[in-house]
Amino acid sequence: MIGLFIMDVSGSTAYNNTEEISEKLQQLEHAIKEWTRPLNRSYVNFRMGDELFFVCDAPGSMLMLAYYIKLSWPLKSQTLKFGLTIGDSTLPDEDYEHWNNPIIKKARLALDSIKTNEQVDLCLDAPEASMINHVLFYYLTDILQQLTDIQREVLLNSLAFPVQRELAVHMDRSFSTVSTHLKKARSRQLALIEEELLHFSPETVNEEMRHHIRQTLQEVFQ
Repeated sequence: MIGLFIMDVSGSTAYNNTEEISEKLQQLEHAIKEWTRPLNRSYVNFRMGDELFFVCDAPGSMLMLAYYIKLSWPLKSQTLKFGLTIGDSTLPDEDYEHWNNPIIKKARLALDSIKTNEQVDLCLDAPEASMINHVLFYYLTDILQQLTDIQREVLLNSLAFPVQRELAVHMDRSFSTVSTHLKKARSRQLALIEEELLHFSPETVNEEMRHHIRQTLQEVFQ
């Protein structure tokens, strides 16, 4: 089984900041390469100006990676759209650039199905993914669309410092301030969404990768 996503920046040419987007996607590509070192096989490629391609032999890890990338992206007016798929396919030996497989088309079609949908930013082509597509991804999109910059900052730092008092010390803010921002960011609801995604393909979630992402996610776009 493999997991694959094609990620696109919505409205990438709308705000005359194509160079900024390219820089952020290059930063993200570098981060993904570092995060996914524990995986047996994976490949990432930033291509076509505003698109990023990722595939690995651990479908659960692919879902986790997409989830954390969504949390980290800072451009609220130019959101990330994901076409994700899980299938029983074989990865190529080495030449990913010329790899042609039906699973790639499935991810492309999943992405195309939501490109003009302002209510949801992710779509998963996989068996028994109805609840994820029609409930969790809509809820996730709604939460992230409403985050303020400070709520997002506190939320990302909380992944590395889950104890709120330690988080407050790390961010040099009062405990009550941190607690308020986490509540407004709906951190509990996001944690439940993450748990459901973890349970979708738990045997293929690499915990070393997940731990590394949580420790470093706040640093990606600094």
